[in-house]
Amino acid sequence: MSETFERGVALTASRRFRAAILGAGGIAELGHLPALRAQSHRVDVVAAADVDPDRLDTFVRKHEIPAGYGSLEAMLEEQRPDLVHVCTPPFAHVDAVVSILNAGSWALVEKPPALSLAEYARIERAERDGGPYASVVFQHRFGAGALRLARQVETGELGRPLVAQCDTSWFRGHGYFQVPWRAKWATEGGGPTMGHGIHQMDLMLAVLGEWEEVRAMAGRLDRAVETEDVSMALVRFSSGALATVVNSILSPREESRLRFDFTDATVELKHLYGYTDANWTYTPAPHVSEDTARIAGWTRGAGDDGQSAGEGSSHTSQLRYVLDAMERGERPPTSGPQGRAALELITALYRSAFTGQPVLRSQLGPDDPFYHQLHGGVPGWAPEASGEIESGGTGVSGTGVSGSGVGVSVGGASDGSVGGEGDGLRVARLTRRDEKSSLSVEAGGTELLRYDYRPQLDTFECRSPYFHPLRTLSGGTVTCNRPNDHRWHKGLAMTASHLSQQNFWGGGTYVHGAPGWGYVNLPNVGRMEHTGFDEVTDGGGAGGTGDAGFVETLDWITSRDELWIRERRTLAVRDVDPDGGSWVLEFGTELHNVRGQSLDFGSPTVFGRELAGYCGFFWRGPREFTGGAVLTSGGREGQPAAMGHTSPWLAFSGEFDERDGSATLLFVPDPANPGGDPYWFVRSEPFAAVNPSLAFFDSLELPADQTLRLRYRVAIADGVWDHARIEAYLEAHPW
Repeated sequence: MSETFERGVALTASRRFRAAILGAGGIAELGHLPALRAQSHRVDVVAAADVDPDRLDTFVRKHEIPAGYGSLEAMLEEQRPDLVHVCTPPFAHVDAVVSILNAGSWALVEKPPALSLAEYARIERAERDGGPYASVVFQHRFGAGALRLARQVETGELGRPLVAQCDTSWFRGHGYFQVPWRAKWATEGGGPTMGHGIHQMDLMLAVLGEWEEVRAMAGRLDRAVETEDVSMALVRFSSGALATVVNSILSPREESRLRFDFTDATVELKHLYGYTDANWTYTPAPHVSEDTARIAGWTRGAGDDGQSAGEGSSHTSQLRYVLDAMERGERPPTSGPQGRAALELITALYRSAFTGQPVLRSQLGPDDPFYHQLHGGVPGWAPEASGEIESGGTGVSGTGVSGSGVGVSVGGASDGSVGGEGDGLRVARLTRRDEKSSLSVEAGGTELLRYDYRPQLDTFECRSPYFHPLRTLSGGTVTCNRPNDHRWHKGLAMTASHLSQQNFWGGGTYVHGAPGWGYVNLPNVGRMEHTGFDEVTDGGGAGGTGDAGFVETLDWITSRDELWIRERRTLAVRDVDPDGGSWVLEFGTELHNVRGQSLDFGSPTVFGRELAGYCGFFWRGPREFTGGAVLTSGGREGQPAAMGHTSPWLAFSGEFDERDGSATLLFVPDPANPGGDPYWFVRSEPFAAVNPSLAFFDSLELPADQTLRLRYRVAIADGVWDHARIEAYLEAHPW
């Protein structure tokens, strides 16, 4: 414990470090890159590697990374980085880390570091005295609150540890496990005990130290998984303290919770995926309640060396310690025995749960079958040989694995849909309502959407395709079409109110200084003409598991009959999840400028009207959603907190008239869209509307003969989703 929490040493870097990233998925973008940027004064990101060429290209371009590679080996040979961040799926960790260490580079590897203690031993054997070493991402150890508590335990400031509770109570719906490598022993190593609760258990170990005995139970209570979906354990520590441990992905009200009862105080941490100092609570025992000076000292000051006062848990907070260790040529925190500690506890938990016997730490050795596989070969838990997963390939497309010498071939659907007998509710099917005008998609007897691609509208309303109605799985309509306040608002549509003085939305055009609100009915309203479908997928697929959708071509034609834009538009209806009450509309567009000169996308705000920055993908909600709830990232709520601000997502919830119930629409732009997180145009009053704007404050130029590519997802769900539910959903459904 003291090794992890020793006071940091203020250093002046004698050289800059060269860092690389293996795996260009969500955790690399959301966790590792921000950490590296925060240490830009001492580290350069020189390369990234991934087997998916498109994802790699998007990743390196978006983040201005100098070089991209299709294999780990090529990256190591040409770049010779000092540090490689390993962001692949769990089954590819060990081979990658061993290759990195053998090449002389240090590694920072995502949890779990290995699928078994035997695999972890391979990492330890590849390390060398003085480096290179492999450190595991256990970022909860490094927030100021955890560092402070560990120091207090070490000095005895709070008395002896007596009782602890460690709960990871999260929620993952059935659709989450359609990703082929999840909840399989061969590819993830275990269930929530291994993949979710590992962070809280590691923090518990960092505070309480070594354990001696585990008694546990596990079950498959609701999810169709190969592993467990819940586990519970009792743990006895060397100090004599006793702890309970819960790991669940069945808990609708999600929470991560740690409670430590000492002789002089109770310390409690409540959060979800990361904490700050505000998430820690200290309660003094009655016999010290009047010692106010002592109590005040418990929460005063930094967690370690004075540099991290108030710092929360994050990859950023951990990376500083790794770089410091590299500077000194010393073993970094959460490597070696510390990196193995949580895996040892997890191994004992599985062994106890599957055998019904208590497990002592001394029993975990190479002669134990659980040392090699966490199911231990126990009938009913060990997978039957099915040929579904085969090792020995060269990579996994779409997973971020590259050059590790490990691959899988997975049978069945990989797109999040579910087919087969009894799963009709999960299959979206597309039909043509009218060969000349519209398409319809339904699932489980509910029409989820109708797409009118040749609408018969007045020129003033802009004749352009739109989606209406959109419905929840329970049948609630969540769009409004041609309302009396704005006849040109049409459900969900691609729009451009200001495009080089032309109007491709309808209604009046904002002219600064004009009387009234400034909107003038000009003869500048163009149209979007459907020219054909390149592809229409009915959703049947092999076994009825494909996404329903289409690929369409359109022409943007001005009021003067000039062709300005040729568009290629795509739709996919996916992730139909009756258990979670949601489905996803995925919309993509490629806008190619054929005008012969630049086009400028704008908005009323660009031309002088305050907070009217609408431009692009626009949703108009039903009348009854007026006054609905608006949520964005960072815990922000309400229209004022979202209007004109950036966020990677926005959610709008409203309650239906006439029928019981409510709905939430979660808008998620592709992070690869130009400009990064969009500025949002959103109204809750006087009507419901959402638009991730292309040109809120500033115009967006589309040069001649260039293409603007955009993608958006809209998750349409029954019920009201809060921040915790949204963040969990986004983690389970990354781009």
